Amino acid sequence: MATKPSYVEIMSEYWPEIQVSAQGDGFDYNSLQALDPEQTLPTQEQLDEKAVYITRKAMWKEIQEKRDFRKGAGIKIGANWFHSDDTSRIQQLALTMMGANMPAGIMWKTMQGTFVQMTPQLAGQIFQTIAASDQAVYARAEYHRQHMILDDPLHPENYDYSGGWPMIYSESPEAAALADYQ
Repeated sequence: MATKPSYVEIMSEYWPEIQVSAQGDGFDYNSLQALDPEQTLPTQEQLDEKAVYITRKAMWKEIQEKRDFRKGAGIKIGANWFHSDDTSRIQQLALTMMGANMPAGIMWKTMQGTFVQMTPQLAGQIFQTIAASDQAVYARAEYHRQHMILDDPLHPENYDYSGGWPMIYSESPEAAALADYQ
């Protein structure tokens, strides 16, 4: 989880021309002191505003990373989980494009390690399920971005974005059942 930056960190990023020292960890505004007496420190309000901005940006990046990971962590069709990483998507798209011209007898390995016969219908289902899953994952990321900002506007670092995501293979009962055998 992202952490709120100290005043010293904010100063070094946004006011690098002002050399500053601080007592302790740099989170107490009253401990800040400009090394050059001719220079004026930004106000605490200015620094706090930058802290919120930096933290929101870092939290949004973490949410995006979670979104991108989950996008490629599998989709379920019937009793089977199929890979949804970029390489698998390309292969599945090619099969979908082949349609009725898809070679017969293609056996496709599922995330559980079993094989199923690939058909034009299954390739189409995979394609449609991945599209729906992507939409759900992106919607959940956007939900978390909004709530990270709105739920506690001054402390985005306190927001927990772990809940409500569509299930991925590693969270499934099927993955848990196979864990004992791996």
